Amino acid sequence: MVKRFFFLLLIVFLLGAAPAAADELTLEKAIELALAQSRSVQQAAHERSAADWGLARSVSSYLPRVSYNTAWTRIDDETFDAADEMFELTKRLDPDAEPSVFRDSYSSSLSVLQPIFNGGGEYVAIKAAAIGRKNAHLGEQDARMSVVLEVKQAYYGVMTARALMVVTRESLALARESLRLQRARFEVGSATKSDTLRWEAEAAGAEGAVAEAENAHAQALMQLARAIGGPVAKRWELPSFDEDGVMEKIEAARKIEGAGIDDPLSINNHPAMRQTAGGVKLAGVETEAQVGGLLPNVNFFYNYNWATNDTLGPDEDTNWNMGIAVEIPLLQGLGRVTGIGQTVRAKQQARVGVEQFNRSFLQRAYASKLNLRSARLRVASARKGVAASQANLEIVESRATLGMATSLEQLDARLAYLRGRSDLIGAISDFHIALADWEYVSAQTEE
Repeated sequence: MVKRFFFLLLIVFLLGAAPAAADELTLEKAIELALAQSRSVQQAAHERSAADWGLARSVSSYLPRVSYNTAWTRIDDETFDAADEMFELTKRLDPDAEPSVFRDSYSSSLSVLQPIFNGGGEYVAIKAAAIGRKNAHLGEQDARMSVVLEVKQAYYGVMTARALMVVTRESLALARESLRLQRARFEVGSATKSDTLRWEAEAAGAEGAVAEAENAHAQALMQLARAIGGPVAKRWELPSFDEDGVMEKIEAARKIEGAGIDDPLSINNHPAMRQTAGGVKLAGVETEAQVGGLLPNVNFFYNYNWATNDTLGPDEDTNWNMGIAVEIPLLQGLGRVTGIGQTVRAKQQARVGVEQFNRSFLQRAYASKLNLRSARLRVASARKGVAASQANLEIVESRATLGMATSLEQLDARLAYLRGRSDLIGAISDFHIALADWEYVSAQTEE
């Protein structure tokens, strides 16, 4: 009984001491983590939130402005004494007279200002804030889609690097096994020194390829961790390439290839496109603001005043006034006129920038579609190549067992098969990346 207990305790200790297995990471989970941890998404979200507050702030400029004012004044002794003597003389003539000068006097008032029209400044501010808010929301959408694209590229980069690493390791194992057989045959005199040296060179080259593939895989993992936003040293376990499942996506991609052939590609509703177009609208608002500086300012005002006396708190002796204040700008230099010219040119510059961005983005969309078609055809071609090279390798290996194939033929057959597998892996990876890029450029705005 005691032995069994110690045996179970040893098993528990060994399981606890064993290194933790890498976490399983699906593409969906990687995207979810990236959207939650990405600094660019967080920055865009804060910018969008700030724009929401900015719109609310601009609307508040139309609200009335109410202020309570209190002032304390102290006069010098000589002035106060003179005023006091005058008050005493006045009081002899009018016993009900009230003093008008105090050594310490306090005055309080309540003022209200309601903006009516200030050259359209309030409207321009609200319009600019609304455009800025819309651009910020579009920027957040584009930031999220850009992160998704980056994660997909990094994710498939890891899968590709790992698959190529597996191929290079298989190549090294085959080279070492072939080298062992060649050395054995050389020792019994059934192989030449040249054949042995060829396989030694092949094994040495395979070792270098494995080191390079392992390095590429490690860097791809770090790139994925960076895209997700987690620790760079985080280890993930990704699923293998689904060579059969990718064919379903390839068949669906045939419909994408026809987009834009008969009709132009529609990219105007992409968040990045609409955000860029918003820059032109903002430039137009700046022109409106400069023009508004030449227009009159009209505001309603109301003032409620308490009498100035020697008490700090408001008393019953009050007066009020109200009215409409109108200010008509006549001559304020040439600032507004030159400002109009500047903003008009800025708007023209923004339009040119939008056209240039539109052309670049449209070219990217067409290139993405063409890359998708090219990758689809390469996958089909690579699958045929792998099947043919595998069949050829089986034939050559069968002939080699009968002594009817040379070591060079075996080497060529194995290299052709491994090269075909590498081409297939690269084609599948390029297809996934091209599809991810197409999904980004063809995305529509989330209203």
